[in-house]
Amino acid sequence: MRRALLTAPAAGDPFARVAGMTVLLRQLLSLQDAGVTEVLVEGIPAEQLPADARLTLQLRSVSMPAAERSGAALTARSGLVWQRMLPKRLAKAGYTGDIESAPLVGDEFVIAATDPASRRYAEDRLLQSLLKATDGLISRSINRRISLRVTRLLLDTSMTPNQMTLVAALFGVAAILVVALGGVHRIVLGAVLLQMQSILDGCDGEISRLKYIRSRLGEWLDQILDDLVNVGFFSVTGWALYQSGETLMLPLTIAGTAMHIIYQVALYIALITRGGGSGSVASIHWPGQIDPHAPKPELAPGGILRLIKETLEMAGRRDFFTFFYLPAALVGLPELAVMLCGLIFILYGLASSLQWLLLGGPRPARSA
Repeated sequence: MRRALLTAPAAGDPFARVAGMTVLLRQLLSLQDAGVTEVLVEGIPAEQLPADARLTLQLRSVSMPAAERSGAALTARSGLVWQRMLPKRLAKAGYTGDIESAPLVGDEFVIAATDPASRRYAEDRLLQSLLKATDGLISRSINRRISLRVTRLLLDTSMTPNQMTLVAALFGVAAILVVALGGVHRIVLGAVLLQMQSILDGCDGEISRLKYIRSRLGEWLDQILDDLVNVGFFSVTGWALYQSGETLMLPLTIAGTAMHIIYQVALYIALITRGGGSGSVASIHWPGQIDPHAPKPELAPGGILRLIKETLEMAGRRDFFTFFYLPAALVGLPELAVMLCGLIFILYGLASSLQWLLLGGPRPARSA
């Protein structure tokens, strides 16, 4: 049993709400994620302790925990807001003691939620901590800036990650229907709707991480709906351009669609057999794929190859190629976006097939 202790006096208000839940509940869920199975809480009566379906650890109110303090792996004052992965990192490193005294790295923080200003600041830091090393160029510079604002508005509502996934997918379906029914004259509108879907698609994961709501169903729902939107919009846009006289669009659309399906089948097999059944692409690592957690070497002799690989991976990220439809359509050259997506789909289909045939496919990803 791994025990943690929340001590009194409280550093801030443990019952104040920050990012959609009370500070106390947020502390407990973060400790639970770190592998803590029992938490002793000092200074809060048992009837005031949170009863939440997300909590599976044992929770006890104690008035004089000094005798049991030595058995606690982690301690902290109640009423603190910290970066959600901090206890997990400390536990993994074998740290025991007070979380407030632990050395912080990266974007980690510990904030006492004492007043509205500090609680707002804590919420800001929690939202900023959702930025991921795996985020692509468009996601970092555009999508996250908007999706985090939307997520902030949704945190105190009953919106679940799966519901958010479906809401985002509706924009993608609307984008496909607009182009399918309106042809080339509606590609700009379709591209706008597709970009809205791409932005809102980030909200489900943000809500999931901040509110500790996770499920395999949610992972697969997000992955499959994204894939259907990707191939659907590509196919209808390529067909619309072919119908307008762009004859080369037909073979490219057929080839790109077929190879995208091959890639997705290879991906789903990998997720089931190598990713432990997870629907998240982060659960597997393809041969040759850049590890986002590995330190990046300086660009030096030979580093140009890494730069080329990173550029190609950036272009192949969903945030980039879905965004590219919009500027291409606005300048009257939507065929450039279809060509880019077609090339990406073909390359990914070929690469995933060859990796399975020649290299045995991906391996489970290592933890960050």
